[in-house]
Amino acid sequence: MPFDPTRTRASGALLFAAGLAIATGLTFFLGLRATREWQRSTGEAADRRGNEVVTLLTAALDRDMKGGQLAVLLKVRERELAQMAPYELADRFARGFARFPYLESFFVWTAGGGDGSTYAFNRADRQPAWDREVIADDPFPVVFRRRPDALRNAVLLARAQERLGARVSMFEVSIEGIRYQVVAHLLYDGVGETATLKSAVGYLVNLEWVQAHYFSDFLTQMQEIIRDPSLTLQILDNGGRVVASVGPPMRDGSGHVRHFPLVFAEQTLADSPQPVREATWATRVAVGNEATLSAAARGSSRTVMLLGVGTLVTIVGLGVTVRAARRAAELADVQSEFVSAVSHEMKTPLSLIKLASDTLARGRYDSPGAIAEYGRMIMAESQHLARLIDNVLCYARINDTSSGYDFEPVDVVELVQESLDRFTPRLNELGVELQLAAPSEPVLVRADHLMLVQVFDNLVDNALNYAAAGGWLGVTVSATGGQVCIEVADRGEGIPADELPRLFEKFYRRKGTRHRGAGLGLAIVRRIVDDHQGSVRLTSEPGRGSRALVTLPIQAGAAS
Repeated sequence: MPFDPTRTRASGALLFAAGLAIATGLTFFLGLRATREWQRSTGEAADRRGNEVVTLLTAALDRDMKGGQLAVLLKVRERELAQMAPYELADRFARGFARFPYLESFFVWTAGGGDGSTYAFNRADRQPAWDREVIADDPFPVVFRRRPDALRNAVLLARAQERLGARVSMFEVSIEGIRYQVVAHLLYDGVGETATLKSAVGYLVNLEWVQAHYFSDFLTQMQEIIRDPSLTLQILDNGGRVVASVGPPMRDGSGHVRHFPLVFAEQTLADSPQPVREATWATRVAVGNEATLSAAARGSSRTVMLLGVGTLVTIVGLGVTVRAARRAAELADVQSEFVSAVSHEMKTPLSLIKLASDTLARGRYDSPGAIAEYGRMIMAESQHLARLIDNVLCYARINDTSSGYDFEPVDVVELVQESLDRFTPRLNELGVELQLAAPSEPVLVRADHLMLVQVFDNLVDNALNYAAAGGWLGVTVSATGGQVCIEVADRGEGIPADELPRLFEKFYRRKGTRHRGAGLGLAIVRRIVDDHQGSVRLTSEPGRGSRALVTLPIQAGAAS
């Protein structure tokens, strides 16, 4: 048969068209499969994100609900009440009102003069319904009342726990038809059977106001921190009804759920069962995947359009899609590792707390000394868990560019002392000698109070992890040349020189370390100090100890 160029070209075109059709179909199939895999991996990553958020949400809510007792009531001592008039506590209660919106009133009862004297300290911006006296035109946030008749029953119920020798009283009471939760600390003169009740300090929580306002405001603040519009955050009451919700509406009742008791206090501090209705409420976080699925659908349409242009463009598009899917999977794996590490660090103290609590609750101990030992274990693990939660929330905030800092004049000496006060029980337990050297006059810097507290807490906590072997912790504050230097030193085991450059990396932990943690403490310290125009440096000598030095600029116009 003679050579026919036209037939040959037609056959070549047919083969090319057939090959192009096969390649296009194969590319379409692989692209569709890759898109579905991307959808699946993205959904799994979103699900892990929801579980992480509900855990942090519940922990933050639990910490905030206990804050009124731990930050205010625990700091009031009988010796203070004996040395000052009760109304002089107004400044301390004002700080409590500012930090914890669920607190409506504080009260102080002191013995003497028949049935004693009762004083109430109410919010000026939210007058209780039972307080019908006219509030004076005074900018001070606390309203002082003497012998309020409406609180008589609440005070009597708190004092009734004296016969049991209780130090903490928790109960619910109705005041003029409004349900309140009351938490009070009873202060005694003497110990044992001869102890007599000298005073009681407590606060009232309006449960109706809490349900109407507190939880919705709390969820709004958490949503601003999380900054994920696909998440729905909710609070459910003990009947499963939605009390507060932020985020897109939910189609059904699915989502990640964690339960918590509706008690605005630390129940483990109570000496005996209290008449508080422990209603089991819940937090719920749902993940909305509608945006993800829509994006995937649009991606599929674009893929089909690109297939019409040509095999080459389709294959390039597929390669980009596969690469993007792999990067998304790698990101999901990193996030999963972080969540797993934090979850593990949370589960360890929670398991120990549960074990110790169960042992105490069932009376499975052989001596009174064991009770104190279990109590110390619960306190230590609670402090470790609180430190972990604080670091995770702080890390989330400093990495959120929209959050920013609340700069104000702050006394560095006062902040350092505040941090050391929180670690005093741990210092005593470890038998570590504390040596503090600081100026007697305030040293002011322009800083975010809460963030700078995180810096000093992490430095002291890190030093204590290695100071026990040396039995000594030194903290020095010095101001010179327009700068203030804060040095935290220990005489522990020290750190090898090759590990020093990596200690400020996030999630990095020393090789072979026996100390627990998520590897965020020093990373948080460096980020916050850098954002405050300061510097931080860490030096160490193996076998002789370590020193952390933070330098911050003193506020212009402040004495150095």
